[in-house]
Amino acid sequence: MFIFHCQNDAGAKAVIKVSAVHATQVGEVSFSCDDDAFALTLLTQCRSDSGGYFNLLAGCKPLYVEQWLEYLQENGQLKSLKVTTLAPLQEGYEQAIDIDDEARQTLLNHLYKVGGFNKLQVARYMKQRNNLAYLSTKYSKDDLQRYLQLGEAIRFVRQLKP
Repeated sequence: MFIFHCQNDAGAKAVIKVSAVHATQVGEVSFSCDDDAFALTLLTQCRSDSGGYFNLLAGCKPLYVEQWLEYLQENGQLKSLKVTTLAPLQEGYEQAIDIDDEARQTLLNHLYKVGGFNKLQVARYMKQRNNLAYLSTKYSKDDLQRYLQLGEAIRFVRQLKP
């Protein structure tokens, strides 16, 4: 999960969460903002270098959100931007997605078993997921696809929360 905390000069704050295992993977988005004008700034005419214009709330790639927010920061519309990533095995992940620990663990254990993963493999991948050079030498194209599919499954689990 990618969590973007932003603030403008007037002190308005917004949090954008994208449920994706990798920055180039489309994920479900949740958005909260304490100021309507700031929300409009963040949600209107969203664009990125690699994706063109996109609808942030419809679900998008964390890479697009980051490029958009950095653009707004360069133009002086954001005072601060903080990006946090949470892996499924990291402490605090279940609170971020609002699913109870027992249900999350049960579903993830099933996903790992069906996909042929173990926790160590997933932890290694999550640690190196932003190092594309390492991933391209360590994993085959098929293995990378398996991890991306695992991310899709985890995203789907998030949609099952009450």
